[in-house]
Amino acid sequence: MKLVIDNRTGYLNDYYFQTLCLLYFPGEKFKEGYESENYAYFYLEETEKHCFVSRVKLGSGDLSAEGSFVGGYEPSIPMNDDFYAMNALGKAFLEAGKKLFGFGLPWGYITGLRPVKRAKYYLDRGYTAEQVITLFNRDYDVSYEKSDLSVETALTQQKMLADIGKNDCGLYVSIPFCPTRCDYCSFVSYSNARLFSLIPEYLEKLMRDISATGEMINRLGMRLRAVYIGGGTPSILDEFQIDRLLSCINKSVSISPSVEYTFEAGRPDTITKAKLDAVVSNGVRRVSINPQTTSDYVLTQIGRKHTADQFFEAAALAKTIGFDCINADLIAGLPGDTRESFAMSLEDVINIGFENITVHTLSIKNAANIRFVGDGYYDPQGDLARASVEYARARLKSAGYSPYYLYRQKNTVGNAENTGYTVEGKENLYNVLMMEEHSTVFACGAGSITKLVSPDRSDILRHAFPKYPYEYLSMEKGLGYEEAKAFFSKHRKDEL
Repeated sequence: MKLVIDNRTGYLNDYYFQTLCLLYFPGEKFKEGYESENYAYFYLEETEKHCFVSRVKLGSGDLSAEGSFVGGYEPSIPMNDDFYAMNALGKAFLEAGKKLFGFGLPWGYITGLRPVKRAKYYLDRGYTAEQVITLFNRDYDVSYEKSDLSVETALTQQKMLADIGKNDCGLYVSIPFCPTRCDYCSFVSYSNARLFSLIPEYLEKLMRDISATGEMINRLGMRLRAVYIGGGTPSILDEFQIDRLLSCINKSVSISPSVEYTFEAGRPDTITKAKLDAVVSNGVRRVSINPQTTSDYVLTQIGRKHTADQFFEAAALAKTIGFDCINADLIAGLPGDTRESFAMSLEDVINIGFENITVHTLSIKNAANIRFVGDGYYDPQGDLARASVEYARARLKSAGYSPYYLYRQKNTVGNAENTGYTVEGKENLYNVLMMEEHSTVFACGAGSITKLVSPDRSDILRHAFPKYPYEYLSMEKGLGYEEAKAFFSKHRKDEL
C-alpha cells in the first residue's frame, strides 16, 4: 500500500496510521518504496487545544473516497491530546471507508488486541457499565453490540480476578509440534519427520526449564494459580511422554486442588484413551479438544487432516473419563463454510455438553497457506464471519453460556473477534491472566513468552524463547532468577 502521512501534530506514530489502513486493506505491506494499487492519504492538524482537523483519502485503482472531521468535543471520560487526535483521524477514516466500501466496521477505530482490558480499566475506576458502553460507542465508533460484549466480558473478568493477589502467577508450557499443518495456521508448530525426531531431546530440555522455573517461582515468593500446556498439539506426545512431562510439572511447582490445570489436547486424531488417562492421572481436570468445524467438507477445504467422526469419538472418550471441564474451539469464516454448516458445528459442541466453547474468527496470516482475494478466500466485508459470530453469541446465550474472554487479531475476516464462552464456574483463568496481562505468566518452551507484570500492572517485562525447536535446544538459559528479582524489586517494598 502507498501510504502518505501529513501529521503536523506529532501525536500519533506511523504504526497507528498503518493499523487503520489494515482494517479495510488487511494483509497490505508498508515497506519503504513499496508500490501497490491501494493508497491512503492522511492529513492531521491541531487547530487549537483539543481540536483537530483531519482528512483521509482512500483509494484502489480508479475508485476512491474521502472522509473528514473537524473539531473536538468533551469525551465521555477526560482524555489527553492523543485521544483527540486519534478521535479525529478515526472518524475521518471510517467516513472514507464507508463511502469507498459501503460498510462500516463493528469495532470502529478502536485498535489493539485487548478491548476488554480497556473496558475493565474504566470499570475498575468506578464507571458504570452504561457509561463504558457509551464511551466505546460514542468515542471510538464501536457498535453497540461489540461495546456491550466488551463490557459484559469485563464484568465477568472482574469477578474472576477478585481474589487474584499481587504475587499470584500462571505457567505456560509449549509443545510446538503438530501432526500436520492446517492451511489457516501461521503458528510456530512443526510437522515433519525430521523435526518430530527432536521431540525426545526437546522434552528433556523443556523439563529442565520447568524445574528451573518452578524454583524461581518459589524463590520469588509467588503463588501458582493456573497451568496451561499448549501448542501446537500437546497430544502429539505419546502417553509415556505425557506422563513424564506432567510428572515433572507436578514435582516442580506446587499444584494444590485450587490450581487450574489445563491440557490442550487439540487435534482429535491424536487423542487416545491411554493419553487422556495419563493426563487425568496427573491431576489435570481441564482438557481442550478442537474440531474448528464439524463439517467434513470444510475440514478438507482447510487442509485439516481429521474427520468430524474422529472429533465426536474423542469428545465421547473425554466425557467418559470425566474431566471437570472440556473446551472446544470453532472458527467462523472458514473457506467452504456456510451459515447453516457453522450453526450445525455450534449445535454439535453444545449438544455434546462442552462446558467451554471458544468461537474464533478466521484471521489471514502472512505465513498461512490461505491467502487473500486472489485466491477467492478473503472477503473484506466478511458477511459469513460476522453473521456466524453474531449467531454464536445469541445461540450460546440461550444455551446458558456467557462470554468471559475476548481478543482481536490483525487481518481478521469481517473485523470480528475471538470470544471464549462458558457455563457458570467453568471459566479459564489462564486465558484471562495471559490475554489481559493482569498477572505474571511464566513460560517454558519454544515460541513461548514469559510476561513479568508488576503488582500495580504499570510495567511488563517480556522474555521470549526462540521460535524454532532447534534454536531452543541450542539456547543455554532462559530468564534467570536475578533478572526476575531485579524487575520485581523495582515495584515491591518488601525484600525478595
